[in-house]
Amino acid sequence: MFAGLSNYGITCILCLALVINAPPASAVSEPKDRGDELITIRERIKTVQKSRDALESQRRALVAQLSSIERDYGRLAKRLKELEVKAEAQSRHLKDLERRRSQLQKAVKEHHKTLTGQARAAYAAGRQDWLKLVLDQEDPTKVSRMLAYYNYLSRARFALMNEMQKDLAAVSQMQQEVSAEADRLRLTREQLAKDRLELDKFRRSRQQVLAGLERNLEDKESQLKQLREDEERLRDLVAAIRPMVDDSAPKRSVAGGPFATLYGRLTYPAEGPLIEQFGSPRAGGRWDGVVIRAPEGTPVHAVAAGKVAYSDWLRGYGLLTIIDHGDGYMSLYAFNQSLYKNVGDWVKRGDIIATVGTSGGRKEPGLYFGIREKGKPLNPMLWCSHKD
Repeated sequence: MFAGLSNYGITCILCLALVINAPPASAVSEPKDRGDELITIRERIKTVQKSRDALESQRRALVAQLSSIERDYGRLAKRLKELEVKAEAQSRHLKDLERRRSQLQKAVKEHHKTLTGQARAAYAAGRQDWLKLVLDQEDPTKVSRMLAYYNYLSRARFALMNEMQKDLAAVSQMQQEVSAEADRLRLTREQLAKDRLELDKFRRSRQQVLAGLERNLEDKESQLKQLREDEERLRDLVAAIRPMVDDSAPKRSVAGGPFATLYGRLTYPAEGPLIEQFGSPRAGGRWDGVVIRAPEGTPVHAVAAGKVAYSDWLRGYGLLTIIDHGDGYMSLYAFNQSLYKNVGDWVKRGDIIATVGTSGGRKEPGLYFGIREKGKPLNPMLWCSHKD
């Protein structure tokens, strides 16, 4: 092939071929650069993952803290309402005792006035009247009548004195009861003041935890993920409850007939407008119940008779009560301030089972109300009477 070429020519051709086929200078260092970049990316991924794990751990801790605070808040709010009712009853009882004491004191004064009048009359007549009547021989009938009259007056005075003594003893006893009831009322009001301060402390703690959770869930993706997880938790809870309640479920509503017969005739569990309707858009999905706006502390009533199947805190729904109505039907009440019934309690239609609140991390008070048939969400708006 290289015949006729000099050695110099052959050498030049080989050098040219080596130059043409030689890789660029940058290609020699490229593998090393790419390897360094890959290591850097992996390190960044590890850092991001650690950061996300730390945030997730922090969020779990905050959720646990929120759960504890809202449980304690609910128990204290319930106790506060009970103390308010007790204080009101004690106040009424105290007023009744004071009224009765006043009536007794008035009766004692009347008795004293009557006895004073009788004593003055007896003194004016003088002791000689008795002797004159006994020695008067002209009219024995008159003597007998007058003696009977004086005897009657004497017995009347004696009875009046006994009555006054009883009233005085009753006044003394009533005075002790008034004093004791006043002390009980004072102690109740002191406890109320302490509990209100404690409630304010829980409220401030809750706000701090919520602020921490908001910072933890600043990006929309995290919020949607948590919301979906919360909804799944509720579905899993209802699914877990069903096998436990099916064996002992009430087959007939105490109000008369199966729950299904109450379609369109239920009353909403709390007074207030609907701020979220069944099927209306919700971040990442749609509402599977309704939300009723109502002031914190508003009573929540059972929509039908049944047995309490769940009464506790659930992430995303706060303090939650679930009532089993039999035949696969359940009603759900969430975001409560306090829970008044325990698992296993039987309730009648209209019984107070909770109070409206902001639990579950809500900023505004309201009540979530849902109905399930064998775990499937039903539209409460079709089951309940009209609400604006």
